[in-house]
Amino acid sequence: MMMAAVMRKLSAICLLFLFTLSLISPLVNLADEPPRQGIENPAALQNFFRALAEVQSGRRLEPVRVMHFGDSHTAADILTADIRRHFQQDFGDGGAGWIVPKNPMSTRRLGVTSGASSGWSIEGIGGRISPDRIYGPAGIALSTSKSNERVWVETSGNHFELYYVRQSGGGRIDVLVDGASVLDDPLSLQSPTAEASHLFFDTPAANTRHHVEVRTLNAGQVRILGIVAEHITPGVVYDVLGVNGARASRVLSWNQPALANVLADRRPDLIVLEYGTNEVADSGWTVASYQRFFAGLVRRLQRVAPQASVLLLGPTDRSDLPVAVNKMPLMIQAQRRAAFDAGAAFWSSYDAMGGAGAMNTWAAGGLGQSDHVHLTRAGYNRIGDLFYQDLMFAYRNSTPDRRRGSSLDRP
Repeated sequence: MMMAAVMRKLSAICLLFLFTLSLISPLVNLADEPPRQGIENPAALQNFFRALAEVQSGRRLEPVRVMHFGDSHTAADILTADIRRHFQQDFGDGGAGWIVPKNPMSTRRLGVTSGASSGWSIEGIGGRISPDRIYGPAGIALSTSKSNERVWVETSGNHFELYYVRQSGGGRIDVLVDGASVLDDPLSLQSPTAEASHLFFDTPAANTRHHVEVRTLNAGQVRILGIVAEHITPGVVYDVLGVNGARASRVLSWNQPALANVLADRRPDLIVLEYGTNEVADSGWTVASYQRFFAGLVRRLQRVAPQASVLLLGPTDRSDLPVAVNKMPLMIQAQRRAAFDAGAAFWSSYDAMGGAGAMNTWAAGGLGQSDHVHLTRAGYNRIGDLFYQDLMFAYRNSTPDRRRGSSLDRP
């Protein structure tokens, strides 16, 4: 009798366990998938891989351009500096790319000096929001209404681009290279409607260091979105377009026609989107809703830059808040699904680190910061190395010719 009673209790417990498991199994299947490494959906990168191959073969004489959007992991230009270094060592130095002088979020870039006189303010962060929301792809702009203010970039290159805003009350500027104006007459930024515009100009020598400067000539409104420096030679240019604290939705808050104009002028071959660290702790999103949103953002960028491949770079692990710990696997899944849905590639920093709990291990080993959100320089370099190795593995295996005898294959 006692044995029968025990068996009945065990049967009841098993039934209860199976019922409970049936309720939570969808979440288990979603959040506890085994770690994935490598570039997922690499076929989405064919346009980018084709551009790299053309540079290697000498058939392309202008740089391959990468535009990397993101949050604080991107903005500091530490992770991206490592990726840029790899690209330029293997495919050639295409130049410094997009620079916003006086950018408070970026570390100093090797080979680049930039700055601005004291009369400029930075719009797009710190509560300083322009009504027309024209910031350019970096998400910020330099603004002044004073005469005789200067902004400059000093680096090597022979092709330069100045992006600025034309608007009502716009002032006049001069643009100089090594102290000599490149303009026949001062450039007026006056326009009845606000719009992003640009000026391209070249100098003879590709490897010579030049001082590019913009000067305001009167008290009108002047807004500078960025200065680009490139070499008119084969190579790679890697633009860093990050904002501290940013969420992917921030891109949609910018003036979309202005952003589309800049992307059309820059003609990127690859757009990298690196978001998720900040929004993972937000309420009100689900895997399905974030997937729809992110896929929609990718499609918008694909429409305005149809030649560009798009790659979603998933966030690193974050262990400072329980909600971030619990929801990060779901964020990775949402981004992965968005990439596949929109025809983009995906790479998971979270899985490359080791998955759940990896940030604690990385912080203990000096690769993660004490906030358990950001990485140290060594940690960002490690992620950059892993990402580049996987990207080159996908590149070398994208066609039979490139699969043979590659020195860039993933170990």
